[in-house]
Amino acid sequence: MMKRKLLPRAVLALVLLVVVPAAADAPQDQYERFDGDSVTIKDTFTKLEWDRKAVFKSTQDLATFNCGQLASLQMTGRLPTVKELLTILDEEPHQEYEFGKLVPKMIDALAFADTPVDVPYWSSTPAPGTDMFWTVSFMTGLMTAQPKTAQGNARCVR
Repeated sequence: MMKRKLLPRAVLALVLLVVVPAAADAPQDQYERFDGDSVTIKDTFTKLEWDRKAVFKSTQDLATFNCGQLASLQMTGRLPTVKELLTILDEEPHQEYEFGKLVPKMIDALAFADTPVDVPYWSSTPAPGTDMFWTVSFMTGLMTAQPKTAQGNARCVR
């Protein structure tokens, strides 16, 4: 009987890392079917419905108000929590042209086409012990606390 020689775990882990490619796109089953004209998109994992088209720059208070008035979400939209915003953040950036220059974007290019990343996106989550709110940058993937009077982008959800 011949004995098999086993590979050390470190070698097996390295082989697995080489075999599994990383991609910037969301998993194929993350969103329900949509096309370029779809105004909203539903996340099959979180069950959240995101507005795909309306992104606007404003203060946190105005973003909260505007999301509540968004007709594409049948008047039931709201500003997402920081945890909800993080669910649409891609872990691998891709490059897109924005305002005439190539910039990294960490959001699915198909699901959320033409997403500006010049300023972070507002959440409804207050930063503890301050009058600031958490934001998420779809350029860097970072979460930061911003004063609610700062200018930020908003993407609404329901």
